This record gives sequence, C-alpha cells and structure tokens, in this order.
Amino acid sequence: MSTNQLHTYLVHVLGCKVNKYDGQQIEQLLERYGLDKTDQSDEADVIVVHTCGVTAAAAQKSRQTIRKMQRNNPLAHVIVTGCAANDELTQIDQDPVFRVPAGADWLQRLAEQLDSLAMPKQHGVKGIETDTFTISRFNDHTRAFLKVQDGCDIGCSFCIIPQLRKEPRDKAIEDAVREATALTEAGYREIVVTGVSVGLYGRGRDSSLAEMLRNLVKIPNLGRIRLSSLHPGELTEELLEVWSGSPNIMPHLHLSLQSGSDAVLHAMRRGYTAEEYYNAVERARAALNNPAFTTDVIVGFPGETDTYFDESYAFCKKVGFSQMHVFTYSPRPKTMAARMGQQINGAVAMERSERLRDLGETMASDYHRQFQDLEVEVLVEGVKDGKATGYSEHYIPVEFQTSENLHRQLVPVQITETAALGISGVNRL
Repeated sequence: MSTNQLHTYLVHVLGCKVNKYDGQQIEQLLERYGLDKTDQSDEADVIVVHTCGVTAAAAQKSRQTIRKMQRNNPLAHVIVTGCAANDELTQIDQDPVFRVPAGADWLQRLAEQLDSLAMPKQHGVKGIETDTFTISRFNDHTRAFLKVQDGCDIGCSFCIIPQLRKEPRDKAIEDAVREATALTEAGYREIVVTGVSVGLYGRGRDSSLAEMLRNLVKIPNLGRIRLSSLHPGELTEELLEVWSGSPNIMPHLHLSLQSGSDAVLHAMRRGYTAEEYYNAVERARAALNNPAFTTDVIVGFPGETDTYFDESYAFCKKVGFSQMHVFTYSPRPKTMAARMGQQINGAVAMERSERLRDLGETMASDYHRQFQDLEVEVLVEGVKDGKATGYSEHYIPVEFQTSENLHRQLVPVQITETAALGISGVNRL
C-alpha cells in the first residue's frame, strides 16, 4: 500500500435503491476528506465497494468485484462496505484493508477508518451520523433516491437482511424535507422515497410514512414522488388518503408478494395470506388512478410443491402485475429457510421461474396495451441517437424520437405502440 497522500476515489455500488443512496453518502463523505472522484479503478487511491448480500448470486458478484478492483489496482486502499462486508459473505484470497459491515452506525465507522489514511483534509470530518448525513446530489441521474428508513425486523424466514442491516430506524421528517428540498433545487424532477422496509417508517413513534409524505409534497417546485417497495400490511387507509390527494405521488406501487400460495407464505413468515394481499391491491385500485403494481416473487422455496406453485401462478395472473421480478430461491446463511427440509431441485425451480417470467411478459403487454393512443407524461432520462427514453407516471418505460436535449424534462407523449418491454410514441410538445 502506498504511504503517500491520497487524492482520488472510486465508489462501486451493487444492489438495491438503498445501496445506491448509501453510495452517494460515501461519495460525499470522501469529498469532505478532500478526495476527487475518478471513474477509473486503476487511477483511484481509495476504492470503496458497497456490496449486496441479499442472494447468493449477489454475494458472489460482490466477491468478484472486490477481486477485480484489487487486481486492477493493487496499490489502492480497498474498503468493503454494505450488506456483504462481513467475512462469511465475501471471503477472498487477499483481504481488503478495511471491512465496514452494514448497521446503524456504518457511516461513522467508515469515517473512523478513513481517519487513519493519509487524506488531504485529515481533520475535515467531525460528528458524522449515518441517519442524519444528507446528500445534495445523485450524480447525473434524473431520479434521486431519498432514504428515510433503514433496517428491518419483520423476520421473513428466507431473508438475511435483518441480520445485516439490523433494527429499524428512521430519518427525522425535517431532515428528509431538507434533503428533498436540496435535491429539488438541484434539478431532480423525481424523488424516490426508499428504505429497507420503508412502510415501517414511524412505527412505535407518533409518526408514519403518510405523515412523511404530507410534508414532502409541500416542497416548492417539487416534481414527482415515487415510493419504493411496500409490505401489503403497510398500505394503510391513511397512506392511501395522502396518496390519492397528492398528484405529485405517482400511481405506481411495488407491493412485494413473494408467493401466491398461502402454505408457502406461511412458511416464509410473510404475515399475510393471498386474500389479504389481494384486498390491499383492491383498496389501492379503488383509491388511485389505475395504479401499476410491480412485485417480487420467489420460486422454488423449500416445500413448494407443484400444487403450491400452480396456486402462486394463478394468483399472479389474477392480480395482473405490470412488472414482475422473479427470483429463484437461494439459501442464505443462518436463516430459517436454509435449515428447512424439502429443498427444491434446481432444474425444477428454474423451469418454474421461466414459466412465471413468461406470465410476467404477458401481463406487462396487457397492462401496457391500455395506453395505446393515450397521452402519458414522460420524465426523460436520456437522449441518444435521436431517441429519448424515460418513464411514465405508471413507471412504464417509454421511448420517442426527438432532436432536442430533453434530459430531466417532463414531456407529453402520445402512445403509438405497446409491447412487453415498454411503450413508444410521439412527442406532443
């Protein structure tokens, strides 16, 4: 390792929206130490790999990324943070200098490690607190993520995240409003309110996610607000009332299902039945304007018989999701599901996954088809070779031809074609 003063950094983020937000915190922390950003790993003096451990594949990708960074730049200080930052999930031949696992005070612990390095501003960072360290940018993205909650204690039998992210904790509403205001003033036209289990916000205190949203929608010149994943039990009447009365909050819900079979849901310890999930969907449909429902489904969970899978398949078809993320079950260390009997044969699980993905494409086509000849509002995320791409209010990918630089602009588009992967149309500006 070089003992010379450090000048540049690179942050590589794997995983979910929460991790992407964490990555922005890491970048702005490193810049407080006087480091400059580089996109080239072989030019970086400090490399932070912010890892994901939600699945076995994610942990493997994290290990591969760490090894790649070390090969590309053996003189860099490689720091491993995030959900797979412990030895069990990212064992590698050559250990990184530091590991900072996820948890309530992970950013403080990262700052303590950085204090030991030869930084340009050795004493420039004091009093760091993870949950109050706000960000003011989201790089060149069109949408900015706003993390208002971290941690989880729901206790699903397949999930390792409560062991890694620890107990639930919230960002104060005033801090969230201040951060969202800064992001709005910086030009971000859409803010995604996110968390490990964002619907837990305010639990046990005199607050709620609905109260958070009431305050956010009052921000001057606010564009769109979108919510990340919710548990169906978190879709309260208070939340739907705020949602339906706030045109800034988009009619799109990511409502995690995981299985449509009651027997599998019980084994997963999800805390609801298929009927209760469907009731939540129907309440949202009654309150909102034709909302889009996206979801996650796990296939091949221990004990999932052909009958249970068929129940799950039929239930997904009944709901009519606009997008469905299908995951083949993989056991995670120290979880209840990893110790269960009746583990499913890999070939069987893969075949079921393919069937469910095919259904997902059919449902996406059906949902998108209803927008044929209608006008939608598209937040443009990029323009390349005369083609603009972005997302509609209902979180549908949209593309249209343009000769203008419309990045970050809201554009009316009349839809002329629909397909499973998205819709396309004509700019009506």
